Amino acid sequence: MAKRALKNNVKIGAHVSVSGGFLMALERAKEMGANCIQIFGASPVRWQAPLPSLKEAKEFKSLAQKLEIRPIFLHAPYLINLASANERLAKISTQLLKRHLEIANFLGTQGVIFHIGSKGQRPQAEAEELVAKNIKEIFSLVKEGFLLIENSAGAGNLVGDTLEEIGRVIEKVANPRLGFCYDTAHGFEAGVLVDFSNDSLDSFVEKVEKLIGLERWLAIHANDSATAAFSNKDRHENIGQGYLGKEAFYKMLHHPEFRKRPFILEVPGFDDQGPDKENIDILKSLAY
Repeated sequence: MAKRALKNNVKIGAHVSVSGGFLMALERAKEMGANCIQIFGASPVRWQAPLPSLKEAKEFKSLAQKLEIRPIFLHAPYLINLASANERLAKISTQLLKRHLEIANFLGTQGVIFHIGSKGQRPQAEAEELVAKNIKEIFSLVKEGFLLIENSAGAGNLVGDTLEEIGRVIEKVANPRLGFCYDTAHGFEAGVLVDFSNDSLDSFVEKVEKLIGLERWLAIHANDSATAAFSNKDRHENIGQGYLGKEAFYKMLHHPEFRKRPFILEVPGFDDQGPDKENIDILKSLAY
């Protein structure tokens, strides 16, 4: 009974490797016990991003349906910087994110999760205007699919450390296809959510509702943090081995709004090979 309830009510998955092809990612997810996943649509460190073949896309969609793995998100390359003061970098970043949205649509996934990037010495308001302009351009060229802004850990001059910054970009774009992914480690490291009492979780949800809109909150990156609150250092840790601890994830998994979103692991893994079955099993044990 518990297994059926977990399958129907809580989505717990991970970022999985596409080494050997997109179908292999689904097979790995099955072995790990994941019912939702995140993948790279192409190399995360290259500017080239070829579309999958029609055959591979068809097989991927068919196997995902058969294995009941959903939602599936792509994570955009780390190279992307929509806020860059370098005009050429901002332009090619926009082109690359556009291509990954096309790949996401081709594979039948739910969208692309991305980091906005660094504004450098550009004024904050100017950077946010540029980001909104670039996202609007992508949506004007690709007529379907979601883009999800992921919050950052607060290092350097990154845009998107706070719910306020993300909310302003979303307001400027004014398109229902622009969503939000909350990373638990980044939020802790940036000081967005560091106390996991029920009152604090309620306050966070109210803030998301006011600044972003709950309907846009489509995913959670479930990561413990290897660094302390307000560190502004992006360092993920396995569930229960970091500064958040298992109790924080128990609280989130039992909160009615957090529980509605898929929990996607991006942890180092207990064998340092990336998200693994052990981390998934820990989240499952905390969910019930």
